[in-house]
Amino acid sequence: MKSWRSRIAAAAVVGAAAVTIPLTAGSASAVVTDPDGFHLAGGTRTHDECQLEGRLDLEQNGYTEFQCRWNPSTLFWEEWVR
Repeated sequence: MKSWRSRIAAAAVVGAAAVTIPLTAGSASAVVTDPDGFHLAGGTRTHDECQLEGRLDLEQNGYTEFQCRWNPSTLFWEEWVR
């Protein structure tokens, strides 16, 4: 029969793993970034809408730069910010 001390230690290890796994799994779903540090903020159907959204992000959300990039596979203008 195992001692209570070893049972408590085993429960602590299992409990720590149960907390650690969800916390580290969240980082796997992080935002999409490119090598220059821009991350995908959204997408619009027209270039003008993308430009408007980008300017609003600069003014209201504290970003310093944005780019509108055409994605032919989705047929959307993607807004990238940093």
